[in-house]
Amino acid sequence: IPHKMFRAILLCTVLSACQGAILKPSWRSFGLRQQCPPKPPTVKELDIEKYLGKWYEQKRIPASFQLNTRCVRAEYGLNDAGEVTVHNTATKQDGSFDEIFGTAYVPDPNYPGELLVKFPGVPVDGAYWVLETDYENFSVVYSCIDYIFGLIHFEFAWILSREQNWDPAMIQEKVD
Repeated sequence: IPHKMFRAILLCTVLSACQGAILKPSWRSFGLRQQCPPKPPTVKELDIEKYLGKWYEQKRIPASFQLNTRCVRAEYGLNDAGEVTVHNTATKQDGSFDEIFGTAYVPDPNYPGELLVKFPGVPVDGAYWVLETDYENFSVVYSCIDYIFGLIHFEFAWILSREQNWDPAMIQEKVD
């Protein structure tokens, strides 16, 4: 794969989500000659209005685009066109901010928990699958995308909360 294409694919995939989580130690964020595991079930209903607002990363599967970042936050809103807006912010090691703006949409209304996220300059929309949420406290998000006929895959997961410093026992419950 040409270097620029690889970087574009990587960037698109990793930026498709805003926060991160290590859900199971056996999960990998990147795999060669392995396809994504079977798709996990997503929420059967997703009330976008309730989902809007700020979410803070509590745990993540390590992602190259998030290396040396902390205090990761996503804020979701609605624009005048009715699209979900995405504003991801992370604090870099030097104290500066890394941020990106995009939009999210549900491509198939039969699967409302399986969103795609578009970011400017990224050629492929990234997956953002909501596995579980109570809207008020937490959300568990997962993404896995196969490239080049399954020769390469990128896998990500995040545990998000409405609070910056969520109860560690609750985080562990979602990890398990």
